Amino acid sequence: MPNELLTIGQKRTAIERGLSQYLTGIALERVLSYWEQEYGDKPSFVLNRFLSEVCNTEELRFYRKDMLRQVLFEISEVEKQVLLQIKPQAKEEASVSAQLIDAFMQFVLFVVKGVPQSDYPDFDQDVKARLADLGYVIASPVAIHEDDFVACLPVTSYAKVLTTIYEVYCEFYGPSKADFIFARAKEQIKQQFMDVDLHQLI
Repeated sequence: MPNELLTIGQKRTAIERGLSQYLTGIALERVLSYWEQEYGDKPSFVLNRFLSEVCNTEELRFYRKDMLRQVLFEISEVEKQVLLQIKPQAKEEASVSAQLIDAFMQFVLFVVKGVPQSDYPDFDQDVKARLADLGYVIASPVAIHEDDFVACLPVTSYAKVLTTIYEVYCEFYGPSKADFIFARAKEQIKQQFMDVDLHQLI
């Protein structure tokens, strides 16, 4: 684990813990200040060089390997704590992302239910043709309400895709019916997916 994961302050704390049984008081403070100035922004493999420089007595040279082992141990302990804080956040973000995909899918399904079955093939083709004009790669046989269609779209495109569906709906059934259907879809999604930011959809 590269210790670039840690801030200079976190690394300094770990080094202080690792060296505190070998150095104390002013000596420890001087060594930490020297580390911060010369090595603070460098990766952990330079710790060996740093300790070679500060172990300037026979006694410290004798303990240098132990000091290095202890400092690396303390750094890895701080890294574990930092990672434990990061992981739940990453998991939460993945969960929100999965919910956004579901919310988009449900929104499209809700709108599609408002399209009469006899019109649907033309409606579907018009939406896909317009998306293709915008530069999206669409698998032609796949209908816009199917999982495979959603899978080929980047999450960042959802708002643009729903706007395109809205425009086609307006052309087919007029703006007032489109506004009504989309307002109802929005309300349903808001109730069903409370953690989803609707600004990412519309």
